[in-house]
Amino acid sequence: MPFGTAVAVLAVVMFGQVPGEGRWASELSNFAHAPAFAIVTLTVIALLRRAPVRPVSALREYSLAIAVSLLLGALVELLQLMTGRDASFDDLLRDALGALAATGFLAVTDPKVRERPSRRLLQRIGLLVGVTSTAIIIAPLAITGTAYLQRHRNFPTLVDFSSPVGTYFLGAYSAVTVQRERLPIVLAGDGEEAVGLHARLQGNKGWGLALWEPYPDWRGYDSLALDLANPTGATLLLRVRIRDHSQRNQRQAGYFGMITIPPRSRRTWTIPLERLAAARGRAYVNTTTVHSLVLTRDPGNRAQEFYLMRIWLMRD
Repeated sequence: MPFGTAVAVLAVVMFGQVPGEGRWASELSNFAHAPAFAIVTLTVIALLRRAPVRPVSALREYSLAIAVSLLLGALVELLQLMTGRDASFDDLLRDALGALAATGFLAVTDPKVRERPSRRLLQRIGLLVGVTSTAIIIAPLAITGTAYLQRHRNFPTLVDFSSPVGTYFLGAYSAVTVQRERLPIVLAGDGEEAVGLHARLQGNKGWGLALWEPYPDWRGYDSLALDLANPTGATLLLRVRIRDHSQRNQRQAGYFGMITIPPRSRRTWTIPLERLAAARGRAYVNTTTVHSLVLTRDPGNRAQEFYLMRIWLMRD
């Protein structure tokens, strides 16, 4: 039975897939590695204790079980790579954390540990290892949940940067670096201490700033608004593209527009949503299933930095 349990768990890790799309599904799938390999580790320990061999100490059993679990984890990643699925060292790290958490908590109640003279020390170390490993395992899932909850609470604001999780759904690509920073006072106005995303561009190379998974249903709203600030002496020229779920793999599909922000100024740029819904052909965007919003450099742009403060939906 323990052997069958281990095989079943490994099969789920290798072939199973969380139904759904989005970062929450990816994070939940990643998280599953840790409890799965915690079960595998405990199963290996159970098998070792049933084996008709000379008994060994609990610590040796734990070490051997962790080593076997990591070997199995590496084998799973290799098989996934060979079958065309993603494989990563991060998954192997989650496997290790799951194994450590299992052995750490087991040490607290394990009768074989209680028999040792140094049991109290071992139990305390085990509890520390178990709690620490579990906290590291849970942290990404907690951040993901917080980001989705904030997105839901802030709607019709699609993204702002008042908290660190505001950058969760944002991706920066190629020749651009981004960081949450306070907007310069000269651009903030009225003594406002606004925090935005400060984007620094590297030369005139191509780059992209993408908002993934904005709240998808934009019905009942009339305009999309972007609060942008240009601290440079050159005019900021950006391109914006909005795609729905059916267009997520079509680079040239969806709404396409231009944004112009004068030098040393802060402006709210609005896009009427009727332009998205009334367009024809590949330019049409279904505003009930919005997938992404992408900002890219216009070839004529010479501004080397800008601030993105907020993106939200408005009613006229």
